[in-house]
Amino acid sequence: MAKIAVTGASGQIGPRLCDDLARDYEVVRIDLKGADVNLDIRDFAAVEKALSGVETVIHLAADSAVSASWENSFHVNIGGTYNIFEGARRQGCKRVIFASSNHAVGMYEIDNKPQIYEGTTGILVRNDSELRPDGFYGVSKIFGEALGRFYSDEYGLQVSCVRIGSCLGVDDPKHPSLAQGAAWLNLTVEQKYKRYASTWLSQRDLAGCMRAIMSRDVPFAIIYAVSDNLTRFWDLEPGRAIYGWWPVDGVGEGGKVVRAPVS
Repeated sequence: MAKIAVTGASGQIGPRLCDDLARDYEVVRIDLKGADVNLDIRDFAAVEKALSGVETVIHLAADSAVSASWENSFHVNIGGTYNIFEGARRQGCKRVIFASSNHAVGMYEIDNKPQIYEGTTGILVRNDSELRPDGFYGVSKIFGEALGRFYSDEYGLQVSCVRIGSCLGVDDPKHPSLAQGAAWLNLTVEQKYKRYASTWLSQRDLAGCMRAIMSRDVPFAIIYAVSDNLTRFWDLEPGRAIYGWWPVDGVGEGGKVVRAPVS
């Protein structure tokens, strides 16, 4: 079994992802606490040691608040991400899967909300669309993508940057708790649910994306990860073309959640 490390393993999406991958891989869970290896990604020596013998690093750890301060974005998201890439290089890891974010291009959504959630604007943000971060968090994700490009070109590290949509701990785009979400957008409750119907990424689709990436040797790529939602506004085709991945879940007509049968 190949050995993979998942940073941020105790966060919102880490536990289910790790459980899924543990069926076929030796998974090392890394987080500040409650993990196989407890460390702060700002501690380079600890990071490098934890990546010994690892083939693939899935780097989820970050201050994930859209409104994250510059200080946290700089020290945790930028400095910590450098530590992951450099630690992976020094330990001879084959691949880093970097959890980027739709917030690298978040201004497209802000400029076109709430109409963009209706699926009628004709807007489809691609992996080569102009970068338009909507905060320091988005800026830090752009840094990670650029750093990954460098480590791929300079050192031969395989790097996949996955711009993740709304992957939720509750794994349900219609859950009542989401009425409190997406506060930075100043939406009505009805608009919030329309947004999640557009941007939802199921936990199962996230795991499927990670598995597809690890099944192919690709030097560098940037893709979007969002379920097959009727009103999505991020382009899924690069994921299919590069990794053969297409989501199995989605939100369809009338906001109905559609999940493919478990095989």
